[in-house]
Amino acid sequence: MGSKIEINDTLKLKRHAGFPENVQVGQQYAFTIQERRLYHLKPVRVFLVEEIEGKWNFVGQAPILELTIDAVHEQTRGVFEVAKLYPRDYAKLLNTYDAPSGQGYIIDNDHN
Repeated sequence: MGSKIEINDTLKLKRHAGFPENVQVGQQYAFTIQERRLYHLKPVRVFLVEEIEGKWNFVGQAPILELTIDAVHEQTRGVFEVAKLYPRDYAKLLNTYDAPSGQGYIIDNDHN
């Protein structure tokens, strides 16, 4: 038996299921996801991604302040603080080039 340890640099939360309604720089938000995950802790930056219809939308950077892994319930809970929100044009580039292939959310300047 063994275990694999992977430290994530991206916190991906679903729209209407953990991603904050009105994200603001300097605010702290709690999250819960249904998997065991390790994240870089503050002061290291973590990308904040909103999952929209299965696609990745890079929103900004959010250092993780608290992290709890519940092995019994297969959950990860924590608190992050929004350190930076990306301008729309920069997010478009990240969605195109840094999201997994074919998974980047397409930002339409007129509608998103």
